[in-house]
Amino acid sequence: MKTTVRNFGGALILAALVLNATGASACTVKTREDAGNGQSTRRTQPAQPSTQPSTQPAPLASPVSEGEGNLETKVSGEIKELAAGGFSSVKDAFVFVARDAQTYATLRQWHEQLPPLGADFFKANAVVAAYLGQRSSGGYGVQFTRDDAAAGGNVLRVSEKSPGKNAITTMALTYAFRIVSVPVKDERPLALALDAAWQEAARPYKVGAGEFTRMGGFAGRPERSKLAGELRIMRHAQLATVFFALEGTGAEGKHALQDVATGTVTPEGALTLARVDPGSFVPPPRHPLRARGQFAEGENKFSLTFEVLEAKVNDGYGGQGKLEATATAPPPKKRAAGGDDPM
Repeated sequence: MKTTVRNFGGALILAALVLNATGASACTVKTREDAGNGQSTRRTQPAQPSTQPSTQPAPLASPVSEGEGNLETKVSGEIKELAAGGFSSVKDAFVFVARDAQTYATLRQWHEQLPPLGADFFKANAVVAAYLGQRSSGGYGVQFTRDDAAAGGNVLRVSEKSPGKNAITTMALTYAFRIVSVPVKDERPLALALDAAWQEAARPYKVGAGEFTRMGGFAGRPERSKLAGELRIMRHAQLATVFFALEGTGAEGKHALQDVATGTVTPEGALTLARVDPGSFVPPPRHPLRARGQFAEGENKFSLTFEVLEAKVNDGYGGQGKLEATATAPPPKKRAAGGDDPM
């Protein structure tokens, strides 16, 4: 699912670590029983590589600091693996992004082996979990890589890893996943580049109306901008991950909000995002935003309001705003039965 938050009007980024999970289809050449435990395996020809990832713009980050918590994990550059496996109760492709301790606590409810990480850690880091969805054999996984040459640098790319040539894989349905921590410099937005598997799992929405007001600073002078652009939203059970690609023009020029955030959705369709970076709509020093959304008309309509997380202060900037968006494509098809089961 190669997309770019930019491809729908903004930028996403996702970096890559390699996962040796299991899943996906390939041509069977030979079936044999493992002499050690009788496990049925098969030799596969290399699967067709998945669609190459495209970048979804959203300015992200750089150096990773371990912060607090025990991170005795595999390390690839600045990417730290927190958990990985070939089996998950998440049956369809999904991406979970935690930029704050509250959202991360939700992820830990499904992965108890994850280390405890507090508010100080998330001042300079994010946690990203990528679920590949159902594959028909072993040998599939999730790979994270850093792409510093894309979108001005600091792009996290998420790719599907397929079985190698003549690989021996288990003959069972698999649901590979990988969870990593990545640095996010100066609390900037997170940019993700997604492979086709994840791009196809995000539903596009076009902003029809919206506005954003910047506030704060010594002068205390507000600036209003009209909002336009697109959102892409992934759903899993009572979760939603929103990829922002918003733009606007105010008295001081053009602005962009390109970030990604995961939040919880109530049975009534109310969404809460604990932290969203305001992008260039709010100049530094700035405070992040909280967003509250509402799905309506069978999730064909979506509204969202932004509010500053911290009270207005003289030495910093905040903002508030709202938007209305309409889906421009039907919901993605579920590839596996039970794909909406809780994690």
